[in-house]
Amino acid sequence: MAQQATGASILLTEMPAANEAVLQETMKHNPDLLPIDEFGMAGPLLVVGRETTLQSGYVDLLCLARSGELLIIEFKTGPQNPDFRHALAQLLDYGSDLWRLSYDEFENTVATRYFAGPHCHDLQFQGQTSLEAAARLRWPDLTDEEADLLCERLIQQLATGAFQYIVVAQRFTSVMVRTIEYLNTSMNAARFYAVELVYFAADGLTAFESRTVLQPTELTKAAKQPATLNQAQFLEQFTPDTYRHVAQDLLTFCTGLGLTLEGTSNRSIRVLTPDRSKLLSIGWLVPPGISGWYGVMDLTLGYDPASAAMTPSVSSALDAYLASVAALPGAQPAKTGKLRAYRLPPQSVTVQLPQIQEILARLVNQVGELG
Repeated sequence: MAQQATGASILLTEMPAANEAVLQETMKHNPDLLPIDEFGMAGPLLVVGRETTLQSGYVDLLCLARSGELLIIEFKTGPQNPDFRHALAQLLDYGSDLWRLSYDEFENTVATRYFAGPHCHDLQFQGQTSLEAAARLRWPDLTDEEADLLCERLIQQLATGAFQYIVVAQRFTSVMVRTIEYLNTSMNAARFYAVELVYFAADGLTAFESRTVLQPTELTKAAKQPATLNQAQFLEQFTPDTYRHVAQDLLTFCTGLGLTLEGTSNRSIRVLTPDRSKLLSIGWLVPPGISGWYGVMDLTLGYDPASAAMTPSVSSALDAYLASVAALPGAQPAKTGKLRAYRLPPQSVTVQLPQIQEILARLVNQVGELG
């Protein structure tokens, strides 16, 4: 039902769109047409890619939900089953392109490239150089805790390939629906959705409505939900056994110092400062061969300058801490411009655990004295 300026109501009739490309462009420029509330996701969506070039081709649309899910969206532009199979194949190709990217790589090669490119039409986001800054523009009431969880969930999806795949079409056949149902049942982590975008028109007026044709069942969603690893599960990822015991000793020591350990797939080492209630990360422990938040690897000790700026009372203590870490044999500057930090490979941690513990204890004592 639509209403003219005169106040008279007009009954719009559902009808096939003359060209599915029209529906495609409508969704691309209005991604909030996607019924993500039916998917159990929090919106509105943040577009991080449109016609984005990946190794396998051009992905139609990439979006982030406020709850951290990465949506890879492809449009079926033809009426036949082969067109649908082609859209599914493209989705999986794009997922494989994104799989195992670090946070920094995704930010630089996908999100900020989109913000700087010709397909970003929203003036609010044009030229944004930080994914977190764009997220805070999209969701102005985003808390620091929510921002951390969003970042961590994105990292986990990139590491595991547990993306949200969405096929949008004007109509789905029973064969198409069965194929998506099969993928949801058989694939371990990824989730697949079928969404119809319906066209309505009458007397020169048009409207669109999206309908969820198929999504993972609640049971399937629960089975695919990323799990927080407990300490034993987390440490199982460390090899060889010598390094596993060293990692365990380090985490036990941090807990004894009163430091907080947070994270699902890695451990962020955090300290309470006098200036605010939010904890400040001063280190990250990541299993071998895995890239964590901002691309940190192994044991990375240091801090995020943007977060540290909010707790100025400890700036001198952080400077001394960073200098001590930099002086450790084998310390390598972290490969990210977002952090002031140094990476210590497993061998360096194993050999120098007592020195690392001493540096952490000194920082905790200095921060405690200030508090």
